[in-house]
Amino acid sequence: MAEGASYRFEPLERRGLLLGLGAGQLAVIILAVLAALASVKAWPGIGGVAAAMGSLVLAGGLCRPVSGRPPLQWLNIAALFLGRRRRLRLALPATAVTPERDEMRVHAGRQSVAAGPTATPGLRGALHLPAKVFGPGLHLCELAASPGPIGALVDERAGTIAALLRVRGGSFCLLDDVDKERKLGAWAAVLESVSSHRSSLVRLQWCQRALAGDSLGQLSHLRRAGDIDSPGFAGHVTLLERVGARSWRHETLLLVAVRCRARARGRQGRLSEEDADAVRNEVRTLRAQMRNVGLVCEGVLDRKGTAVALGAFLVPSLGCYPGAHPWPLALEEHWADVRADGSWHRTYWVAEWPRSSVGPDFLSPLLIGTGRRSFSVVMGPVPPERAERDAQSSRTAQVADAQLRAQGGFLETARQRRQAEALESREERLADGRGVFELAGYFTVSGSDRAELEAACSDLERAAGAAKVCLRLLYGQQKEALTWALPFGRGL
Repeated sequence: MAEGASYRFEPLERRGLLLGLGAGQLAVIILAVLAALASVKAWPGIGGVAAAMGSLVLAGGLCRPVSGRPPLQWLNIAALFLGRRRRLRLALPATAVTPERDEMRVHAGRQSVAAGPTATPGLRGALHLPAKVFGPGLHLCELAASPGPIGALVDERAGTIAALLRVRGGSFCLLDDVDKERKLGAWAAVLESVSSHRSSLVRLQWCQRALAGDSLGQLSHLRRAGDIDSPGFAGHVTLLERVGARSWRHETLLLVAVRCRARARGRQGRLSEEDADAVRNEVRTLRAQMRNVGLVCEGVLDRKGTAVALGAFLVPSLGCYPGAHPWPLALEEHWADVRADGSWHRTYWVAEWPRSSVGPDFLSPLLIGTGRRSFSVVMGPVPPERAERDAQSSRTAQVADAQLRAQGGFLETARQRRQAEALESREERLADGRGVFELAGYFTVSGSDRAELEAACSDLERAAGAAKVCLRLLYGQQKEALTWALPFGRGL
């Protein structure tokens, strides 16, 4: 809800069948009540009462959230985590390695791969993304477009086709209030246009990541030139390594996903002309709208650029070697992190956006910090009919829960009053004809070892406190959460 230059997010809506309880929790409570009655009847006296009280206490413990999740959900997550393979290794690509022209050294146990056209197998046709790393049903195609080809990322499970745009903006934090309001109003107009009935767009995703400074790029150039081992370059290389470890640059990617109408052709690595035109039209329209907002689109990534960008999210050193195999060759999943080749990753979910009024640049402490981290926001436009149905069902559930609480003698909390106000504000926006979006945010922290990862996570959690954002570590779902943070349009 906008009030001048301040904004307030809606509280996280906890839906349930009754009083916020899900089907599993209600089933546990019903079984506990039946067990308590059976215990009292089977063992009259103190023994039956003790057994009944024990069953009710156990049911209450199973329904009480622990770190934001009920114990039943934690048991399901733990069972899935223990039941799947957690160490995965991809087959090495069939490439010929020539020692005298090897442009990629071993990085944390990674086998050397020769640069050249054969180092990226499948880029001439459809490039199937490894299911062990990214999940099944993903592959890359290439669409002819002007001024350059478009790398189309096809997700067969979701039935979407996506394109990646590299975007660059200005110094938003340094603008005055008038310019900030103007840019925000222009971007709001863009969102209103994509949430209309005629738009085929189903997902927008912003991915902002921090990369090592340009000095590391100069270092890779010296390595490729063969002069890195020369005595005259030893001091220069040491200086570049020190500067690169402390300098960071930020890259922003925008994913545009449209609905795929011909899934059968997508499985064969080909797209129908209708789907290809839908991707081209959305990309062209969004680029024109971003120019009005003041964002600079540096270009649309082609098939090879998309493959390199996805691989660099997991193994940052791959960005320095465009001819290398684009994916990590080994993946190891742990309860609280994931290791891809020599890089460690840990993903957080934005469980609560700021509850109090904040300015438009409230994420600055999280975005301008140092360290290898990426921030992803997935947005999905909600059709107006569905948005109205959801608002009506939420209003009905809220009134029913309020009546049950009043009958039971429970007082209304401040959070419940805030949710009622947010729901009323949402209904007013729908009545005014404004669009509604679903959104989810993910932060991924990376490090070269466990110690660096822990230090970077501590910095991120402190910055989240300064930004009034509540982060929740996705235990037992790190591999899946990593794909939500990648530019695939998933995670809603």
